Amino acid sequence: MVQSKRKTTRLIDVARVAKVSCCVAGHVLNGSRGNSRVSLQTAQRIREAAQQLNYQPNHAARLLRGKRSYTYGLLVASAGDPLRSFLVQYLDAEAVKIGNHTYIGNTIGNPSVGPDQFDAYVEEFARRQVDGVFCAVHHWFEEDRQALLTRHPNTVFYEAPGIPGATYITVDREEAARLAVRHLAERGRRRIALAVMTLSRPTHLARRRGYEAELRARELPLREELIFNGEPYGPAFARCNVATQAWEFPHEVIDRAIEALILRGKADAVVAYDDFWAASLLTQLRLRGIRVPDDVAIVGYLNHYLADWTDPPLTTVDLQHEAAARQMVHLLERMITEGSLPESERVVKITPKLIVRKSA
Repeated sequence: MVQSKRKTTRLIDVARVAKVSCCVAGHVLNGSRGNSRVSLQTAQRIREAAQQLNYQPNHAARLLRGKRSYTYGLLVASAGDPLRSFLVQYLDAEAVKIGNHTYIGNTIGNPSVGPDQFDAYVEEFARRQVDGVFCAVHHWFEEDRQALLTRHPNTVFYEAPGIPGATYITVDREEAARLAVRHLAERGRRRIALAVMTLSRPTHLARRRGYEAELRARELPLREELIFNGEPYGPAFARCNVATQAWEFPHEVIDRAIEALILRGKADAVVAYDDFWAASLLTQLRLRGIRVPDDVAIVGYLNHYLADWTDPPLTTVDLQHEAAARQMVHLLERMITEGSLPESERVVKITPKLIVRKSA
């Protein structure tokens, strides 16, 4: 007996079952241009119809016709990196909202990809014909961002890449420091300290400028002994121990900060480099019998989910990753559809928000 050829499900079949137009069904399933204002209920009904009919979008055929792939490449040191994980999550969510998808390239930790994971994924994204790239790799990884931009002109960076004319999102670090100092000063703190990882980078200097500006605005004295620069003491950020799969933090740097700022400088509040520094401060201060916030108030920077679980819960500056992701997708879509953006529109600064908990 000759078996009849199985009929291929077409987009029009899905649209008929979901009771929508082909245009709307195509937007949800294929990322087609057209009406993007599709309700969540309608989108869910279309996806259920597609699953019921076993509909498979033919992406390869669209690429051969010179159409968009409706995919983005996302470069990140590691998708599990606590400093970037929320941004990765929101970027993917924002992409899905408009019918697109992301390919994530982790640029460290996987030798099987090759000796240079960053370059390997730049080429992989080209092979996959992504429409554009998000680069959220930390500035301390000296990757070839200029080569990335040459290969993928439609690239949006998270933080300035040091390339003239590049398009990027950045956090207003001066405002972040000012928010923290303002909050502490309004609660009667008068010897407010700042602890940063390094003062050799512009992003950290921006925090210092904001810190000093808010102290002046509050008519509080600037005291050099209340600014701690961790750079002379080596790397001071959490690292994952591959053998134990545990995150380890160099608490000795925090001990130096405590000695300089609190024991000698008599600080009654500390604005910490990030939530990991702040969490370590809470731990090390407790070991010394110093109470938070009674003796010293602590403010972090990031609003990582651990901030709710420290003891006491951590007051911190939220970097508004969801807003950053929304702006990054918006900028990239403009670059894809309009071409190069006017120079005045290539940089967007995100305003952070203070989240008050019990540590301050």
